[in-house]
Amino acid sequence: MQVTSKATVDVAITSDLMCPWCWVGLRNLQAASKQSNIRTNITWKPFMLRPNIPDDGQPKDGTPASRVGTHLRQAGEMAGINFTGLTDRTPNTMMFHATLKMLQDDPHVDAATVTEYHEAVFEGYFTLGVFPDEKGLLEAATKLNDDNRVASKIKQLYGDSSILDKHKHEVRQEADEASYSGISGVPTFEFNGRRAFSGGQSVSTFASYLEHFAAQNNAVDDK
Repeated sequence: MQVTSKATVDVAITSDLMCPWCWVGLRNLQAASKQSNIRTNITWKPFMLRPNIPDDGQPKDGTPASRVGTHLRQAGEMAGINFTGLTDRTPNTMMFHATLKMLQDDPHVDAATVTEYHEAVFEGYFTLGVFPDEKGLLEAATKLNDDNRVASKIKQLYGDSSILDKHKHEVRQEADEASYSGISGVPTFEFNGRRAFSGGQSVSTFASYLEHFAAQNNAVDDK
């Protein structure tokens, strides 16, 4: 399919930080975007797989090697991800979702930077063994090449309990809305506002959807 280099598709991803397939899905989407020459405008929607975990997390059983199944390890390798199993606690992901929501709602932080930060937290949790508490979430921000702008915004958020509580409340509402709408697993992908599928699908599947929705955009633009 011939698609112009300016083609852009809006993609919304409902996800949770503790879901490894959410990172695999993102990487496959990114690969499909590059392969098909179709840009994506990514927004993130919260989902909490285990909302009742204590704020300081819950210890994981087993060893790092036993925490990563063969299928996930292979899928990660294909996507350029090293799942190590090093993080020994399962997090409550509310603080992460509230942080991401603050960044996403900030008009001075573009969508690409939000996703770059999300990936830095993914890498910390799944590869480097960094637990995503306030310290870990701030550490991820220092990985960005942005003169610490994101890190500064996160520090301000964590220093203002009223604003942080507001974002947490909104995250709870959005996560509940996702469940009420029928989402029971993540990642779930929407293209141009239309829900398409769940799971870390193949690069070819993502490319097919991007081409389809880019063609729809072109058809509308041509009218």
